[in-house]
Amino acid sequence: MRGLRCEPQTRDQTDGGPDGPWGAGSRRGGPRRRYGPEEARVLKDIWFAAEQPCGKRLAAALPLWLPHYEARKGRLDGGLRDRLLGMSPSSIDRLLAPHRAAAGRRARCGTRPGTLLRSQIPVLVEHRDIQAPGWIEADSVAHCGDSTAGDHVWSLTFTDVLSQWTENRACFNKGGHAVCERVAAVEADLPFPILGFDCDNGSEFLNHHLVAYFHRRERKVAFTRSRPYRKNDNARVEQKNWTHVRQLVGYCRLGDPRQAELLDALYREIWNPWRNFFCPAMRLVEKRREGSRLLRRYDRPQTPFDRLKASGTVEPHKIATLQRQMDALDPFEMKRQIEARLRAILRWTPAHQNRMAA
Repeated sequence: MRGLRCEPQTRDQTDGGPDGPWGAGSRRGGPRRRYGPEEARVLKDIWFAAEQPCGKRLAAALPLWLPHYEARKGRLDGGLRDRLLGMSPSSIDRLLAPHRAAAGRRARCGTRPGTLLRSQIPVLVEHRDIQAPGWIEADSVAHCGDSTAGDHVWSLTFTDVLSQWTENRACFNKGGHAVCERVAAVEADLPFPILGFDCDNGSEFLNHHLVAYFHRRERKVAFTRSRPYRKNDNARVEQKNWTHVRQLVGYCRLGDPRQAELLDALYREIWNPWRNFFCPAMRLVEKRREGSRLLRRYDRPQTPFDRLKASGTVEPHKIATLQRQMDALDPFEMKRQIEARLRAILRWTPAHQNRMAA
């Protein structure tokens, strides 16, 4: 059987003619690119300053960050500004894909079960039907480096289930009295009362100091704990351990009490307001299984402050106070201060001191 003879195709026989696939003016098929280097430059600057959020959260953050960006870099062209605000999360992710860093290392777990009060503190598997802020999930993060031995700094994370409002504190070691003092300081700063407190089974939380603090009051706080070794029971605060602690401090060992004081001040004065006012977060609203697939649905990304305003349960004068505080802040200047303070904290690490001695 004779084969078919294929004649070579010339430029003039193609759809593009002289400027077709082989011509100097050729381009790939499909619609023209809508976004270019100008959009990528602005997105990259805001993305790095906002701690590299995903496209969905960055799209929600752009209206908050662009006025401060223009105050620093100059007013953007109207068309460029409109294109940035109208950009879809998937387009944002595509433009930022070349700049994404590789995944980080895995941390050591510093949780040691506290058996003293486990029989007295009930287990809570899942928060259900929460309509008001005040239901707090709590967890701790060890800044121990490669070994949990000896004394070192701990970060404490407290996340409100409804609004995702998150407060961080730091202390040296994790004695029950010191942790209770940090909890009291967090409650004094929160714009809403604590209605429930849910933690893991670590001894830093399961102790008589914290039980007395929550129960010896006119209106007791519901004090519960998760199941042992079930991180998903406290999933909301577990994810904040990465975005609010590891992404800031990293995995190095902080073994000096002065670092605890500096880190606690950084959390209280700059980091917490920066996160709660300018960094949108997504909240899981539904989880269901279809066959072998587990499907999750999240709500629209919003900042914790926006969620508090939308809840309608926080006192108006407290919302007004928070709004005035936010209006006086510049997220880019706050990020500069965060980096400066973080450098001061890391100067006390052994690795840095060894480099200075060398």
